[in-house]
This record gives sequence, C-alpha cells and structure tokens, in this order.
Amino acid sequence: MKQKMIAGLCASLVLLGSAAALPQTAVQPDYAVTVSAAEADYDWSGFLKKDASWFAGSEAIKIADECIQYQVANEGGWQKGMTTAHTGDWAHSTIDNDATTSQIRFLMRTYQQTKQQKYLDCAMRGVDCLFKMQYSNGGWMQCLNTPGTYHAHITLNDGAYVHVLQIMKEISSKSGDFTAVSDAYAQKAKTSLENGIQCLLDMQISGAAWCQQHDENTLKPAAARAYELPSNCTSESAGIITFLYQYAKENPARTDIRKSVNTAIEWFKKVTLTGIEFVKSGDDKIVRENPNASPLWARFYELNTDRPLFSDRDSSVHYNVMEISQERRTGYAWYGNWGKNIVSLALLPTDGSQDEPEDLPQMPEYSSKLIAQLVVNDSVNGASWGIEENFGVGSKMFGDRDYTVAGEGNTPASGGELIRTACDSKKFSGDLATLTAAEDLTLSVYMDVRVIQSLSAEQLNASWLKDFTHMRTQLFSSNGEEFTVFVRDVKKGESVTLGSNFTSQNCVNYFAAVFAKPAETTETTTETTTTESTTTTITETTTTTAETATTTTTETVTTTTTAETSAAEKLGAGTGDVNCDGNVDVSDAVLLARFLAEDAGAEVTAQGKINAECDGIDGLSADDNIMILQYIAKIIAGFPDWD
Repeated sequence: MKQKMIAGLCASLVLLGSAAALPQTAVQPDYAVTVSAAEADYDWSGFLKKDASWFAGSEAIKIADECIQYQVANEGGWQKGMTTAHTGDWAHSTIDNDATTSQIRFLMRTYQQTKQQKYLDCAMRGVDCLFKMQYSNGGWMQCLNTPGTYHAHITLNDGAYVHVLQIMKEISSKSGDFTAVSDAYAQKAKTSLENGIQCLLDMQISGAAWCQQHDENTLKPAAARAYELPSNCTSESAGIITFLYQYAKENPARTDIRKSVNTAIEWFKKVTLTGIEFVKSGDDKIVRENPNASPLWARFYELNTDRPLFSDRDSSVHYNVMEISQERRTGYAWYGNWGKNIVSLALLPTDGSQDEPEDLPQMPEYSSKLIAQLVVNDSVNGASWGIEENFGVGSKMFGDRDYTVAGEGNTPASGGELIRTACDSKKFSGDLATLTAAEDLTLSVYMDVRVIQSLSAEQLNASWLKDFTHMRTQLFSSNGEEFTVFVRDVKKGESVTLGSNFTSQNCVNYFAAVFAKPAETTETTTETTTTESTTTTITETTTTTAETATTTTTETVTTTTTAETSAAEKLGAGTGDVNCDGNVDVSDAVLLARFLAEDAGAEVTAQGKINAECDGIDGLSADDNIMILQYIAKIIAGFPDWD
C-alpha cells in the first residue's frame, strides 16, 4: 500500500514537469447525500470559507439552485438536512445545525458574484422566515410551526441564536454579505436585532449565564432532549458572551449589556474546574486527576448550586459523570474548554469610562531550537498549542485532545520537533499560524485524509499547501484517524504560513513537525582515468561541516582501476542526490520521476545516475524514487549503502 501511494506521487510529479506540486487525483465530494435528521448533508461551514470568486463557479451555482429547490414551501426556510425527507417537527424550517442561516449567506454570496436576481429573492424569503420565527419577546424558536414541543422553545443551541443575530446585524448596517439588501430590510433587521439582544438580557439566569433552551413564554431555562436538563450551559453561553462583548464595545452607551457580559464572565471564572481531565480509557471515558491539566468547564451546571450536572436518557440527575451510562458518557461532550477565552476577557467599564486598550487575549507565541518563532493567530485556542521535542510514536498531537501518534502505518522518524496544534483550531477560518525557521529544516504537515479527499486538485493548488509536496504516506492516531503528509524545505530565517484546516466538519485538525536538515558534506574530486591496469591518480579534497569543527584532508592515492566507473566510486553522501546539488530534497525526486518517465528535458548526469541508486538493487526504478521520498519525509533515516 505504501509503495502504491508513493508511486502515485511520482506519476503526479512527472505530469507537472520540474515543479513539485500537489496531486491531481483528489475526489470531488457528493454534496447531496441522504442522511439522518440529526446530520447536515451539505458542508456549509466549508463552503462559507471559500474565496468570493468560487461562488461564481458551476459548483456553487449548482448548490445555490438546490437551495431554491429545497426551500420549504410557504415558510421560506430550510430543514435540517436540506435534501433529506423529514416528517413531523423536522419537516419545518429550522435554525438548528446551521440550517436556514447558512443557505441565506450562501445565496447572498452567489448573488454578489452572479447578479442573478433569483438568488437574492430566495435569500430574502429566508430572511423573511427568520422574521417569522422571532417571537414578540425577541427570541427565536428552533423550528417554525411546532407549538407545544421543545422545538418551539427559544434556542441558543449550537450557536443558532448568535448566527441569526449576526445576520440581522449585517443586514441592519448593509454590510458583510448583505450590502445588496433594501433599506426596508435594513430597518426591519435593526428592530429584530435590538429585540433579540433585549431577549438575551431578559433570559440571563440570575448571577450566571444562559441555558441551551428557554421557554418561549416565561423565558426561564427549559429542557431539550432527555439528558439536556434546565441548567447553566457553558457551550452556548460562551458564544452569546462573545457576541455581546463585541456589540457592547461598539455601543458603549449600552451599560445594561456591559453589566450582563461582566456577570457572565465572572460566573465562568467561578465555575472553572482545575486539576482534572476527561480522557478516553479503552472504549470508555473517565475523569482522572492531573494537576497539570488545562482548565475545564462542565457542559451543564445545576441552577442555584453551580454543581456540574450530568443526566442520562431517563432524565435522571447525577453529579458524577461516571454514574451515567457508558453510552451517554462517551457519546456527549460533558466537559470542554468553552470558557478558556471567556475568562481571559477584561471586564467592561459600566460607568461611562473608556475601555482598556487590550481587552482581548494576545496571539500566543512559541519558540524552540529549530523554530525561531511560532505565532498562533487563533487566540481562542492558541493556549493549547505548543512545541515538543522528540516527535515520534506516542507523541500527543493536540493540546486539547488525548490523541497520540500510533505505531501503525508509516511512523515518523524520531528526533524532530512536534508542532502540537489545538484540534478545535479546525474551526478557525483564517490562517492558523506563522512559523519562522531558526535553522534549515524540513516541515511536515499531517492532514486528516478526509479533508484532502473533500478537495479538488485545483482547490489544493490554490491553497496554502501549494508550495508543499504531498507524500501520500499514512500516519495513524491512537483513535484510528488517518493522516497524510505534506512536506517542504524551509531555509533559516524564512517564514511559512500554516493555513486553515479547510473545514470543521467530520474531521480533526492537522498537526505538524520540523526536522533539522542533515549537516552538509561538500566533496570535490579530480580524477584521471586511463586504460585497464594503468595507474590512476586521485586527488580528493573533503570539507566536512559539523557543529564544532572543520577538517580538510588532501590525499593522493595510486590505484589500478578499470575504465568503467563503478557504483563503489559513488561519493560518500551522494546517495539520493540525483541533481548533484549537495542536498537530498524534493527536487531530486522530481528529476528522477521525470527521467524514469523518459522526459526528454530531464537530464541526469552519470554521477546523478549513480546517486539515484537508492534501494540497493542495480538499475534505476520507481523503487529508488520511493526511497528518496521516504527519506525526505523522515520515514527512513538513510539509504541501504549508508553506514
């Protein structure tokens, strides 16, 4: 399998000539699959991260036309799982699972690029649906036309409320995706926004935060699913606080909002959990003590007592997660780092004084022997990043997960430095970080294969990975996720962008590692060869560069040779150096791949052919190229003829 995958790269390199580039065989996703009611069938999050120009293409237009086709008749919104056949409550328009708000944004971006009126009209019918879903008290229901069920509650679940608020905010100012809306819509959205914010202030639990759902009449915390009881909910509250915090800074006269935000921040600080971690243990999850663990927050806290709250499918109340069934314990996010950014926020002045200039967390920075500087742009999850020496089997890949590098597949060479990312940084839409090299090094980025399979070759070639070579090797995590490797060389002092993870759906974030380039050896040989059984004089000057010393040796040898140069005369460290430039890198793999494909423009010298013999078997073949690629990717430490 390994040979087949790397051979695929060789073919790609041949087609691309002398430029090392990404593979051309990525599979296009099938967007409109039928799924269960609990899932989304379109990757809206991934779509909305694409460049504006993408929305003018055939792929986006096809999806926009499907938005028109599947818009719920007489309602204007969309179901959860747009193309999925639903019955009951889920047959109606909903804001759950990013439905309706995502389609509206998608249609507006397609309209901006195509100027086709049908997309604007469809988007505005969606906005009209949001107006219909808003109660007179300002809150938004989860599903339209579902009275008497929990779907009629005001829902904050999974950021749905904030998504609607953000749309109303942009429409009211005719900004962002909504510059084309009419003044009438802008005015109506302004009223909707103000009412929605007031409802949040009215729903806030005294001295604390918010619940996932609130009763549409009383505004009190309400239950949702059987194991989601009335409580203070950190996950949803964090999103609400972030929105209100920014809004309050833009509207300093709203001291009522500022007081609400400050109360919620203080509550998050009070209920922080330290010294424990919630980790996998076989097929179960357990809470264990760890004095060095990052702070955690329970998903739910009991009203009035602030005790972490857990429940099962029978709605039973528990204060220890180990008391609920294993199915619920492992199948729900009972603990998380939702409050990490919230507790870092500076309290807002409520007396009319000016805000402090630095209210938000600074971008974290890291450094090491090989990395002069690693600046993380994701301030929310940046504290979970880090650099660790001796990357290899057992290394922890993410600072906010317990996944480690497993011993299966093509395990990495030891000795490199791991760039441990945060798995939750996959949700960050911009470039994740910037790396500046302290030494000449090789940078390897390990991407979830599901991310790469969802992208076309054109998308990859236009992305931040365009300067990397896809090694098509496998690496596995302790929980069975598969990663594929992208590599590139980085010069000392050079800065490299580590971009986004492309999508936050059904995948984990990438992580990376850096490896020092081997010490360079420069060899100059002058030789005179006559016929068989004659004397050959070789004058050899060797300069070896090491960390502490430089040695120069001049040696004159008289020997008897044949007229034909043998593989044994190969320069000592020249194996793999096909282009004879003194290094073994991607350019050697490219040149050999082209030469093997009989590319007339691929010239390999006699010495280069000797150096290209990497697998210990006479005759150049794809196996030699595989060995070079494995060496570059740090899968092997050397070649068969190296001591």
